[in-house]
Amino acid sequence: MTISIIDHESLFERLASGLTLVTGNSRLARVLTGQYGQWRVKRGDRQWRSPDILSWDAWLDKLWEAASLQGCPGTDLALPGGRQLLSLWQNVLRDDPRARQLLRPESLAARLRDTRRLAIEWRLDLRHASWFGDDNENHSAFVQWNRSFEALCQRQGWIAPEDRIAPLCLAVNQLTSQFTAMGFLGFDEFSPAQQELLSALVGTGHEVHRLAITPAQSRARLWQSRDRKEELQNMARWVRYWFEKEPGSRIAVVVPDLQARRLEIERHLGEILTPGNGGANSLPKPWNTSMGIPLARVPMVESAFDVLRLLDRRILIQDIGRVLRSPWIKGAVEERNSRALLEKCLRENYPRQLKLSELRYRAGEIRKHDRNHVELPPDQYEARPWNSPVLANMINTLSRFQRENQGVRAPSAWAEAIDGLLSRLGWPAAIDLDAEPDDSEHSEIWQAYQTWQEELRKLASLDATIGTLGCQAAINQLQQICRERIFQPRTPPATIQVLGLYEASGLRFDHLWVLGLHNDNWPPPAQPNPFIPGLLQKKVQLPHSSPKRELDVALSITSRLLETAPDCIFSYPGQVDGEDMLPSPLLTGEPFQSTGAPEGWQGENWQKTIGHADSPVTAPLLFPGPPRHGTARGGSSILKNQALCPFRAFASNRLGATGLETPADGISPKLHGSLMHRVLENFWTEIRSHRALTSLNDDELEVLIRRHVDQVVNEERSLMDRAEFREVEGNRLARLTFACLELEKAREPFEVVGFEKEMLQEIEGQPIRLVIDRIDHLPDGESVIIDYKTGRVDPKKWFGDRPEDPQLPLYAISAEATPAAIAFAVIRDEECLYRGVVTSEGIFPGLPPRPGVHTAGIIEAGQNIQVTIDTWRSTLHRLMAEFLAGNAEIDPKNGRKTCINSYCELQPLCRITELEQLRQAREQEAAS
Repeated sequence: MTISIIDHESLFERLASGLTLVTGNSRLARVLTGQYGQWRVKRGDRQWRSPDILSWDAWLDKLWEAASLQGCPGTDLALPGGRQLLSLWQNVLRDDPRARQLLRPESLAARLRDTRRLAIEWRLDLRHASWFGDDNENHSAFVQWNRSFEALCQRQGWIAPEDRIAPLCLAVNQLTSQFTAMGFLGFDEFSPAQQELLSALVGTGHEVHRLAITPAQSRARLWQSRDRKEELQNMARWVRYWFEKEPGSRIAVVVPDLQARRLEIERHLGEILTPGNGGANSLPKPWNTSMGIPLARVPMVESAFDVLRLLDRRILIQDIGRVLRSPWIKGAVEERNSRALLEKCLRENYPRQLKLSELRYRAGEIRKHDRNHVELPPDQYEARPWNSPVLANMINTLSRFQRENQGVRAPSAWAEAIDGLLSRLGWPAAIDLDAEPDDSEHSEIWQAYQTWQEELRKLASLDATIGTLGCQAAINQLQQICRERIFQPRTPPATIQVLGLYEASGLRFDHLWVLGLHNDNWPPPAQPNPFIPGLLQKKVQLPHSSPKRELDVALSITSRLLETAPDCIFSYPGQVDGEDMLPSPLLTGEPFQSTGAPEGWQGENWQKTIGHADSPVTAPLLFPGPPRHGTARGGSSILKNQALCPFRAFASNRLGATGLETPADGISPKLHGSLMHRVLENFWTEIRSHRALTSLNDDELEVLIRRHVDQVVNEERSLMDRAEFREVEGNRLARLTFACLELEKAREPFEVVGFEKEMLQEIEGQPIRLVIDRIDHLPDGESVIIDYKTGRVDPKKWFGDRPEDPQLPLYAISAEATPAAIAFAVIRDEECLYRGVVTSEGIFPGLPPRPGVHTAGIIEAGQNIQVTIDTWRSTLHRLMAEFLAGNAEIDPKNGRKTCINSYCELQPLCRITELEQLRQAREQEAAS
């Protein structure tokens, strides 16, 4: 079959006369259909018959349907859809003993499906001796699996798509109404199976033509950029240059690895072609990208799977967070604040995984007890700030669905159930399903929803191949279906096209830029199929089978690209990931000519426009002033943050800016500290004195400790469904409590008079609520203040103009009488000890510390306790006065070191990094 060279005018004339055009890919069919419509409009036609332009696969589907309707031999078998075909292969592997040795045999199904299609289309002899050699067991395994697959298809009445060619070759005489003249465009080569069908058509007297569009007389330029970033920047400027200079010209950008680089290509084009375009009033993009994204990655569909993931036995906190922040479910707008607080609550109080019942409890939580755990009267019940009634109703719906769908069902029943569940949950909330789609941004959302419905129907179609399955298995099947479906929304025609290497076949443009063809990727490396013997692959020149095969294909594609446009630029980066690159060997010599940077739009991008703008006129920075509405948030943290950095106190304690916790799988330090406090509080509430403690022998003490530990861990909600963690943490608490009490025995006699004592202290008029862990009385009537700590502490941070840990100094200045000691009781696996300030020896074991350079200040503070407390009072009042005055200066105590050591999460808000860079730039400018 010879190739006929024609131009677009002649091609469209033939289409108007009834030519059936079969293209090498679906994109070429869509583009030519659009160009044909424009051609008819230019001719003045007002209506016309749709042209018969089909991709090869669509044309085969049309032939198969016609042959089936006419009862042609062999066409009475069912043709499986894509997911049905994959499930047939999965059934083969599931029943095969050899496949059971694999970790995930079902993941092999897609590879075997593709291997069989190659073998059938390229007419490989499956009885050849090379399949059964000892050098590679994959070959014989494939033959065995293929036999099982064919037997399964025969038993169940299926025919694989690649097996249709043989019966269609026999049916061509009965399908004369389907053929007039036929043209084939955009094929670099035909497989043996395709050649058989074309030969059958020619042999029965049908008119078959292989077509090629008239090649452009190309001027090819080769340009080397510094790196990939510069290459993309110059490409985007080049596109805008021709887009503005020749508004009607057709411009194409060809990218070898478009699927992997799609986002960065779109970003660079957006920065140059549509700067600032976004939000609710965004304009259509002037370019079209050929490759879409998996449907499972479309935000609306991702949110559906996030909701369905709530049906898991245990749910990751990250999955819950995405649901709470999702705009696609009911109540997203009206409950956005409470849902944000709910995520914060969950992250602070639960591990990385939790159950749906806990989420339901928190979403509908009502405050029924005061701070002392005393039950309130019903008229004082109050919804928690994170109470979200719409969300709570949704979770009840999910729980009901979970209870009612425990068994197995057919896939079609699950498809209906999942669709109904999401509908009851108000998904997708952002679109009106009863309204007609329009040309706005909702059109793309509507297309995604329609595609989702199609994938639900694919799940339902698995009734024929799978049988029954459970809820989680059905959701997994649906998610895999959506991963395999590439979603490419229909967009208005664009003169700028972004294409993959194999998609430009048959298309013509005015300007073409081919990106990234360097010596490492063009020609691409061979990727022989591991299930087909190499001897057979090389014999028939199977795609990707050898370096020679890849070289021949690369030469053909390079030649075709040169025919695509009169103005062609081929570029490559000089470096990729720090490694020097050379141009592809296929881009050297004629007709390529090395050139400097291509022509491009010379305007400034938005970053440079802002950078070159006049400096803004700024007034002196005014601090925000005292709080006007109620008191600031936090107790001693106000003073701690003010000492660390005034801006930190302003942001955290006035604006309420805090980061989200990152929960761990185990017991968090915060939870461990809380449990330790509660155990010791309960213990001392019962024992109350040193004399009672020392009267207990070790066995009695261990029994008492165990009772209090068990009570505390059993009451902790986050541990109720985690028996193993509860046991481990209970043993740890018991061990640490025993060690702590052994240390208490070494003290002089004392009586515990205060447990978790709550005080309301005013500093500079600002009320601060304090909760002192413990207050002891000594025989001489003096008191000591104790604060339990399960983390690392350093009393030296109590001192200085900006004390980094002012909690105990604040307790000291709030005490009714001057305390004899202020100390941390450090309770850690590696040590149990006291650290702090004492007025005399014997109050606490190990205090005062031994004299030394690093302990002199601590010892002196205890010897002059009243002076120390007066100094603390003066310092803390000054810090509070600065806070209340609105001092929000970005001034970390020790610069960035303070930010790092104190784990400050506010750096993106205060932008201290950028401020330091500006300061350094000014200093360098002044020095020069």
